[in-house]
Amino acid sequence: MLDLCKAECLKLKGTKIFFLSVFILIATVFMTFSIYAINPKLSLDRDGWNDYFRSVVILINFLTGYMSYYILTCYIYSREYQENTHIALFTSSVHRSRIYFSKLLVIYIYITGSLLLAFVLSAILGTFITARPLTFEIVMYQLGIFAKMILMHAMLVPIITFLAIRWEKFIYAIVGMCTVMCLNFVLVNIPGNTFYPWTVPLLFSPHGEMGRTFTYVPGGIISICFIFVLGLFLALRSYVRIEK
Repeated sequence: MLDLCKAECLKLKGTKIFFLSVFILIATVFMTFSIYAINPKLSLDRDGWNDYFRSVVILINFLTGYMSYYILTCYIYSREYQENTHIALFTSSVHRSRIYFSKLLVIYIYITGSLLLAFVLSAILGTFITARPLTFEIVMYQLGIFAKMILMHAMLVPIITFLAIRWEKFIYAIVGMCTVMCLNFVLVNIPGNTFYPWTVPLLFSPHGEMGRTFTYVPGGIISICFIFVLGLFLALRSYVRIEK
């Protein structure tokens, strides 16, 4: 499994898609920093570190996280078809389920690393625009939030892997990703919004005035667990049974 994971990482190394995925999240951090540094209505000195981090969290959970993770996911799972290397891959002695999970592990490593990078970069940039100390309590609180974000975004990936495997085309899977994000804009403010699993990372994190004031937590847990199990089942079933 580790050898397969290393092979996937080597395939990603230096690709434009990987750099695009990283750039999207880095741009999110710099955009938040710039807004706080320039806009007089927002002040880290006045509002505090938690409000500053909340702005980063909202942007990632509502929009840019999905863009970064799903672009990379669609590329990893559809690349074999685009480059016509899937026949050699599927006729090897390695079981397809191991290939699937090795690719999924790479994505999970990326989600973990990119969110931790976003947290560290936000903290470093924030020190340039405030004299407020970044205390241990704030760091631990924010790390808890980012840890939950890692888990929730990871649970929403398998269904996207299914779309990429099923459609075999990078562009079609991207269309599915865009549909998911557009529905976020519509459904985040309606009653029962947590039953749409892609609103859960936002609503289960500090989200300010976005979304309804009341968040039905059991509904969010049920929906995100259901979409994780469903996505994993459909993706594995498709990947194992797909024609050579």
